[in-house]
Amino acid sequence: MLLPTRSRGSLRAALFAALALSAFAASDAGAATSASAPASMETERGWIEGMETAPKGPFTRIRWFCSDGSVLPPKAYACKDHGGGIQHGEWSSETKQLRARGFLVGNVLAGLNPESFTGSDPDLSQLKQILLERFLVGWDDGWIFRGARSYRGALQSEDEEAGARKVVMAMLADPAWRAPERYLLLRETVRLFPLQADRETASSVRLQALDLAKKDASFNPLRAKIHNAPDAADAAAVRSYAAKKGNGALGGEFARLADSIDRLYQSAGGIAALDALSTTVGNGDLRATLDTGTKRLRAATTPEETIASASAMMALLRESFPALEPPAVALEALETSLTLENDVYATGNELMTQLPGLTRRQRVDLLGVSAEALYGAGFLSRRQQTAVNDSIERLTKTPDPSLDTYRSELRYLARVTEWSDRALAFNFGETVQQWAQIESEAHLYTQDRMRGSPLLVYGALIDSLALDGNRLAGIRHELFGQSVGTGLRALNPGLARGALRLATGATAKNVDSGGIYVLPETTADLPPVSGILTRGEGNSLSHVQLLARNLGIPNVVVGEEHIAVVNQHAGEEVVLAVTPGGIVQLNRDGPEWEAAFGAEHEASGGTEGLVIRPDLEKLDLSVHRLVTLSSLRASDSGRLSGPKGANLGELKHSFGDAVPAGFVIPFGIFRQLLDQPLAPGGPSVWNWMKERYTAIAAESDAAKKKAMAAAFLSNLRNWILEADPGPDFRTALEKQLQASFGAPGTYGVFVRSDTNVEDLPGFTGAGLNLTVANVVGTANILKAIHDVWASPFDERAYGWRQSHMQDPEYVFPAVVIQLAFASDKSGVMVTTDIEDQQPGWVTVAISEGVGGAVEGQAAESVRIDTVNRRLRLLAQATAPRKTVLNPKGGVLHVAASGSDRVLTGNEAMQLIQLAKKVRDLDSLRDENGVVRPADMEFGFKDGQLALLQIRPFVESESALTNPILAKLDSETKRGKDVRVPLGAVPPSE
Repeated sequence: MLLPTRSRGSLRAALFAALALSAFAASDAGAATSASAPASMETERGWIEGMETAPKGPFTRIRWFCSDGSVLPPKAYACKDHGGGIQHGEWSSETKQLRARGFLVGNVLAGLNPESFTGSDPDLSQLKQILLERFLVGWDDGWIFRGARSYRGALQSEDEEAGARKVVMAMLADPAWRAPERYLLLRETVRLFPLQADRETASSVRLQALDLAKKDASFNPLRAKIHNAPDAADAAAVRSYAAKKGNGALGGEFARLADSIDRLYQSAGGIAALDALSTTVGNGDLRATLDTGTKRLRAATTPEETIASASAMMALLRESFPALEPPAVALEALETSLTLENDVYATGNELMTQLPGLTRRQRVDLLGVSAEALYGAGFLSRRQQTAVNDSIERLTKTPDPSLDTYRSELRYLARVTEWSDRALAFNFGETVQQWAQIESEAHLYTQDRMRGSPLLVYGALIDSLALDGNRLAGIRHELFGQSVGTGLRALNPGLARGALRLATGATAKNVDSGGIYVLPETTADLPPVSGILTRGEGNSLSHVQLLARNLGIPNVVVGEEHIAVVNQHAGEEVVLAVTPGGIVQLNRDGPEWEAAFGAEHEASGGTEGLVIRPDLEKLDLSVHRLVTLSSLRASDSGRLSGPKGANLGELKHSFGDAVPAGFVIPFGIFRQLLDQPLAPGGPSVWNWMKERYTAIAAESDAAKKKAMAAAFLSNLRNWILEADPGPDFRTALEKQLQASFGAPGTYGVFVRSDTNVEDLPGFTGAGLNLTVANVVGTANILKAIHDVWASPFDERAYGWRQSHMQDPEYVFPAVVIQLAFASDKSGVMVTTDIEDQQPGWVTVAISEGVGGAVEGQAAESVRIDTVNRRLRLLAQATAPRKTVLNPKGGVLHVAASGSDRVLTGNEAMQLIQLAKKVRDLDSLRDENGVVRPADMEFGFKDGQLALLQIRPFVESESALTNPILAKLDSETKRGKDVRVPLGAVPPSE
C-alpha cells in the first residue's frame, strides 16, 4: 500500500565543490552490478523527473520473484515450484543504475530481507533511504510511483504491508533496536511504513492544503494559516472558503480537507489506543500505571490538563519501551505513542489560540510539558529533557525572577528547537544531503517532521516569552524590519556590510570576500568572508568559529523558521550587526549606515583593526637541526617554531607523558630550502618571492591583483612540493623518527604546520594551515612535510592572512611531528565562559574519535563550573560519524554511537584540574602579566587525558568595543534591577 496521494509543495566544505554533495556508498544486494558508466547528476535528476511522469514509474515490466532467486514472467502460480515468491514490478535500467550509484530508489517493501536491518551491522543507510522515499511518496503525489499506482501488479498493497511488518517485527525482536539511541529512527520507521489503516496526521492535513493551494491560488492565505498556526477552527474556515470563494470543481477536495481537520482534532484517539494497549501489556505494574494515566487523560477538562496527561503518557511509553515484550506489544506501544503525539499536537494548537491570555508562568509550565512530549517522540534525550526541567526550575524558583535570569533561562530553553533539529540530522542528515542531489525536495523531510510535532507549540511558546523578555530589556532582534524573539542566536559579535549570498554552488574560486554568507552548517575550509549566517552551529569552539571570533566576523545561528525570509533577500546589500550582548540585526543596507561605518573605519585607523606583524628581531633562521618537544619552551614561539611546537614543549615540561612525544622542524630549515633556485640558472626562490609580493602589492586593479596572487601561490606551492631538502635532512629525519617513535611502520604521526604568524597579539590563525593525520611510513612522512610546508601558501590561508599582513614574505612554516594519539574522544576547552561570561566557568566541545570539535562537528558542548564542579549542557554530540585512526595510515570515518553523553564525570574533573593548572603557565600571560584564557585541544583514551595543543584564546577587540554595537547594548535595561512577575500576562504585541 502506497502512502496517500499528495502533491509536492561550514564553514568549510559546504562552500566548495563538496556542496555538490557526493553520493554516499550504500550496500544493496538487489542493485544491478553492471550499470553503465556513471551518469552526471543532471542525467540522474532527469531520470527521477522522468519516473515521476512515466506510466510505470521506476519499473519496466511485471515479474514473479521466487524464493530460489528465479525471476519469471507473470502467470498464475509462477513460483509454485521455486519455493514460492511474490509478484511486483521489475526495476528499469535507470532505476538499477541509480541504485548501483547508492541512490536506493524504487523500493519494494515486499522484497526486503528483514535480516538486513538487524544484528551487529544493520544496513541503516538502506533503511533511511527507504523512509525518505516514503516521505517523498506522501509529499509529492506518489513521487516516482505516481504512474505505477495504476500499473496493475507493480505493487501489491497486501504484500507491501506484510513486508513492512516483517521488517519492523524483526527490528523489535533485536535487542539493539531497544537502545535509546535508536528510538527516534525506529519510531519514524513505524510512522512511515504502511503498518496500519490510514489515519489523519498533521502532515497529511498540511499536504492536502498544499495540494489545494496549488490548484486554487487564492486559497494560499488559508493554506499558510493551516501550516503556521493551525487549530480546529480551520475546518470551518475551509468549508466557508469553499462555499464562498472556492473553485467549484474542487468542492470534494475541500470537503475532504475539512473532514480531515475534524478527525485530527478529535481527542479520543489517544484514550482508545491506551485502553487497547493496557489489555495487551503483560507487566502488571506498567498496566496499572497506564490505566491511571488513561483515567487522568479521560478526566481532563482543560487543554492544559489534556496536553500534560498525553505528554506524560508519551514519556512513560518511551521509558517503558526497552522492556516491552513480545515485539507485537512493543509495536502497539509505538503506534499508541504516535497517536498520542497527534493528540498533543492538536490540543496544543487549540491552546495556542488562548496564548494571549496565558500568564508567563503558564507558558513556562507548558514549555516543560511540550518538552516532555518531545522526549516521548524521540526528539530529545532524557538528558536534554532533564536540562530543560532544571532550567525551568531555576527560572521559577521565585515568583519574580530578575530580568537577567528570565532572559538567560529563556535563551537556554530556546535551544530545544536546535536540539530537535540536530536529532533529526543525526538520523537523516546524510541521507537528505545525498538525495538532494537527485530530488531537491528531500530537504523538506526535516521541516515537515518538525512542523507536525509538539515542536510547533513549543516554538510558539518560547517565541512569545523571548519577545516578552526582549521587550522588558529594551532589546529588539530585527530581521529585515521585523522584531523576532527566537531563532537568531549570536555566536560571534561584529558589524559587517555586504551582499547577502547563499552558499549553494560556491567554490573557493568564486566566494565573495565581502559577502555575508548563509551556510548550511559550520564547515572546515571557509575562505575570508564579511559575515556568516549558519543554519547549523556545529560547535562554538571549532577552528573556524574561533577564527571568526578573533577577526570580529559576525556569526549568527539562524533557525529554520527564518531561513525562507533570509533567502528572499539573497543578492541584496545588507548589514549584519551582532552585539557582545547578543542582539542581532539583519537589515537592508542604506544611507543611514554610512556614518556608522565611516566612524568604525576611522576608529580602527583605516586598517580594519588588525595588523599581523611578525617579530623579525626574534626570528632565528640559523637553526637547521631537528628540535624535540622537551627542548622547547613557550619563549621559542616565533624564534625556532610557531606556537604549536613551543607551547607543546611548555606542556611537555609541565605535564610530562600526558603530551605525546614529538619534535619540530624549525623555521631555519624551510628558509634554507628557499635559497635554492626557482629554476636552473634562475633567481633564488626567496628573491623571486619578494619580487612577486612587491608586484602584487603595487597592482591597483583588484581582478588583476587576485589573478597575480593565484598564479604566484600556485607556482610557489608546486615548487615546494617538489623541492629536495637534501640527503643530510633526510638522514637526520630518519634518525629522529627512530629515536622518538621506534621502527618505521610501527607508529603513526600527525604532521602539523606551525607558522610564525599564528597566535600573535590579536590574531589566532586557528585552522588556517595543514595538519596531515596519522601518517605511517618514512616516505609518507617526508611527503606530508612538503605538503605542510606548502600549506600556508594556499589561497584560503593567504586570503585570511594577507589582508592583515605586514612583510608578507616573512611567513615561515615550522613543522610539528607528534605521535598519533588514538583518542576514543577528543575536543577543545577554552578556559573562559564564552557563552554567558560567568567567572569560574570553562567551555568545552567534545566528540567521539580523534580531531573532535575542531572541524566544526556537531559536538557535545558544555559549560563547566570549575569552582562548584557543575556541568551545564549546551548541545549533545549529533555528528553522525566519528574519525578513527587507520592502522595502515590516515583515518576512517565510521558511524558515531549517538549516545547522549560523551564527556564522563571523571573526565570532566580531569579538565577542571587541567584548567586550574594551565592558569599558572607563563606562556599565557600578556605583556602586563595578566593571564589570558587558553584554547586547548585534548583527547581521552580509556579515560586518560592527553594534551594535544594549547594557544591563547583571542577575541576581536574591535568587535567588543565597537561604538555602534555598544550603543545597541547600552539601550538594554539593567537586568539585575528589574523583576519579572511570572504570574502576570505579558502585554500583547
